[in-house]
Amino acid sequence: RPQDAVGFANVLFLAVPWEEVKDALSAAGVMNGKTLISCVNPFGPRGLEVGLNTSAAEEISRLVPDAAVVEAFNTTFATILHSRAHLFGGNMPTVFYCGDDRDAKSHAAELIRDAGLQPVDAGALENARYIEPLAMLMMELGRSHRMGSDIALRLMSPAGATGLVKGADLLARSFVGVFANAHGAATGESVLAEDFVAYLPYSRYPIHGRGKYEDWMKQFRSGFSNFQCDIDELIDDGMRVAVRWTWSGTHTGNLLGIAPTNRTIEFTETHLLRISGGRIAEDHVSANLLDLLDQLGTTQFAAA
Repeated sequence: RPQDAVGFANVLFLAVPWEEVKDALSAAGVMNGKTLISCVNPFGPRGLEVGLNTSAAEEISRLVPDAAVVEAFNTTFATILHSRAHLFGGNMPTVFYCGDDRDAKSHAAELIRDAGLQPVDAGALENARYIEPLAMLMMELGRSHRMGSDIALRLMSPAGATGLVKGADLLARSFVGVFANAHGAATGESVLAEDFVAYLPYSRYPIHGRGKYEDWMKQFRSGFSNFQCDIDELIDDGMRVAVRWTWSGTHTGNLLGIAPTNRTIEFTETHLLRISGGRIAEDHVSANLLDLLDQLGTTQFAAA
């Protein structure tokens, strides 16, 4: 029964024809605190039934005010969702999602990535008014223009552009801004999961917890003046992000037990970041520590 599914799950999908929405929600029962992902497009015999001043997603949100509604997957054909093979090589189709609840949107973004697709945050739920007509265009191209159901949208940006559209890309860059360069609009809470784990070559044991990692990074940065980190390369497959960056600074403070040397240090690290729930959950770091120790004029760290 629909009520059983609602009671069991924290994240629900609504994928029914527009005219059946009210009956489906009535059968589902109470959705207090649930994330409801709407895949509904308001299609009727003459095209869109609603638009401009409202959307299917907004109307659904009014019907279930205690649920956190997110619109997603509306512009993606079932053929794409059912295919386990990537039909487009390394190019992941874009899935736009929008909503007013941050945690619910994070759930949606994670599901999109898990499906091997590219999540793009389209903002507030009212922006569903723009997504749903786009779904109508996809239907027109697929059926009337006989392009079939194995077509998809892909949002792209020029190589090297800073206005990247991938959520994982933006998280990785915010990670560098907040923790390495200590600037930017993002916060540690918005970038890292609360149970974040860092596997660092400087430490024998993993660092567990966002708060402990924040403290560790502050201590690490305090060993340098003019500390700066620049991204050399970033690769995002939608599930994980690989980042190679180079940091530099003048060693003017205590660094893991090494007294100040006043040497200018430049060092490269490679980070493999795992994204979960719209935040970075793990960071696996690889680096040539012998190079760093050589620049510092020592053979080992005093503190592990």
